[in-house]
Amino acid sequence: MTISEPSATRRMLEDSWRLRLEEAHVHYRRATDQYRKSLQDQPDGRLHNPSGALALARQAESEALAEYTRVLRVFTELTVNGKIPEERSAAGSNG
Repeated sequence: MTISEPSATRRMLEDSWRLRLEEAHVHYRRATDQYRKSLQDQPDGRLHNPSGALALARQAESEALAEYTRVLRVFTELTVNGKIPEERSAAGSNG
């Protein structure tokens, strides 16, 4: 479903998704900072322990990036094309 002209509903949706986008960006930046810190703690960057801090930090960063990308895609479709987002869980969506 698309909305052709900016309406109060569309503006409310855009505001809501802009907030989600900002939150996803903050979460991604924090995950990236944590991953970089973990890399500094293990300078060779190897995953000596697949369940260690570096592996967990890398996984968290990857998940945060995937969510940020998903929200950015939805926000772009809404603001540029007027496409109403379908509500899906982050785990159940492929993009």
